[in-house]
Amino acid sequence: MSKRKSEIEKFNGSNNFVLWSINMQALLTTQGLAKSLDVEDKLPIIMKAFERVELMEKAKSIILLNLSNEILIEVAEEKDAAAL
Repeated sequence: MSKRKSEIEKFNGSNNFVLWSINMQALLTTQGLAKSLDVEDKLPIIMKAFERVELMEKAKSIILLNLSNEILIEVAEEKDAAAL
C-alpha cells in the first residue's frame, strides 16, 4: 500500500495552531501513526519495542518536517511526538 503525501502549511507561530494541529492529526492518521500521540507506555502491549520506537520516530519526523525553522529550533530537544 502506498502512502499518500499530504501537504499542510508549516506551523510558524503566526498561523492558527488549532487548525495546524487538526491537519497534523489527520496526516499522522493517514500514515498510520496517530497512536504515537499517546504516551508511550499506553501504546499497545502487543506492539514490540522496536515497533513502538519506529512508530514514535516516524511520527516525530513528520511533525518536525511540518514546523518552520523558527519553531523547530525551539522544540528540537523534545523526545517524542506527543511532546511536540
